Amino acid sequence: MYTIQLLASSFFFFAQDAGADSTKSSFQTLLIIPIMLVAMYFLVILPNKKEDKKRKEMIANLQKGDTVVTNSGLHGKIVEFKDNNETVVINISANTNVTFETSAIQKKK
Repeated sequence: MYTIQLLASSFFFFAQDAGADSTKSSFQTLLIIPIMLVAMYFLVILPNKKEDKKRKEMIANLQKGDTVVTNSGLHGKIVEFKDNNETVVINISANTNVTFETSAIQKKK
């Protein structure tokens, strides 16, 4: 976020030319908006899309016996899938099984 602020402040600095007329400076100011939107797309939205895609692939490739970590930090081994792979039963200790949504799985160990 600091990088975006620094970038914006440098554009404003260059846009405030003392000898420029008002139409030129307003055009430069309007030019900043699309540049900021493009920068935001490449710095924020695109990396999030890649992470979501990678996580969905990981969830789709889960199998019985995989050791996983849930969003809440619970570690366990997958025992079975239920409801057309919408929920998963995780064994967290000798006789303790817990049912989670598959979307609650954070990572595979």
